[in-house]
Amino acid sequence: TLSESVNMRPILMKGHERPLTFLKYNREGDLLFSCAKDHTPTVWFADNGERLGTYKGHNGAVWCCDLSRDCRRLITGSADQSAKLWDVQTGAELFTFKFDSPARAVNFAVGDKLAVITTDPFMELTSAIHVKTISSDPHERAYLF
Repeated sequence: TLSESVNMRPILMKGHERPLTFLKYNREGDLLFSCAKDHTPTVWFADNGERLGTYKGHNGAVWCCDLSRDCRRLITGSADQSAKLWDVQTGAELFTFKFDSPARAVNFAVGDKLAVITTDPFMELTSAIHVKTISSDPHERAYLF
């Protein structure tokens, strides 16, 4: 059985002040990204739960995140009606996609040249799926085409 072949131990990760909403490992499995209602996505070392850094810039609950295949960029979706693109290593905010309703789900396409973002129904708006082109140059500000 699984419990006989794997020595599992809980890791306590202290850092969020509000409930967690989403967790995501990088492809290598050595980093864990967490989203929470406290507005601050966080990255942790997966093996020991040590906090590596935070991504500051959202003004609402962060519902979700995804990583580029090379783990250089992070995209987050928030109740503050935005999705943000981040530099994973530095924590710098690279771009903000603004919407008229909360961003509920985000995902990079294979190749990392596209991202899909869903928005919630809000006021008179229906939910929507937004496909955005992502620049390969992190210093290029034209992420929308």
